[in-house]
Amino acid sequence: MKYGKKNIVFGFGYLIFTLLLGLFLSYKLQSDQPFAKEPFAFPRVIMRAAHAHGNLESILSIIIGLIVDRLRVSDSLKKTISILAIFGAIMHSGMLYIMPVVTFSGNLALIGALSLITTTVLMAYSVSKGLD
Repeated sequence: MKYGKKNIVFGFGYLIFTLLLGLFLSYKLQSDQPFAKEPFAFPRVIMRAAHAHGNLESILSIIIGLIVDRLRVSDSLKKTISILAIFGAIMHSGMLYIMPVVTFSGNLALIGALSLITTTVLMAYSVSKGLD
């Protein structure tokens, strides 16, 4: 496993991080009445989005890690897919995590989203070439 290992390790680490955010949100909903009464308040909406997207992106990274080394494409394309998947997760949901504190980071989330779209397109192309 030359390229996929880092995606698997990142994916499980990021999944743990997003699960902890879910625990935090649950705690806040039970203990903080103003937070619980405002379902569309800025920090709550952003944290919900980061939690949901982060979970999805961590699972996507794990799946990519399991598949990428079996693709019948060049090593450089495998490496590109691997790096773009991690970069996309960090720049997309990762920016949402820090957005309540660093508000301009929301502008960077688009870069992550485009990176994830590119990763998915490259994976679809690569899978069409076949697996070993």
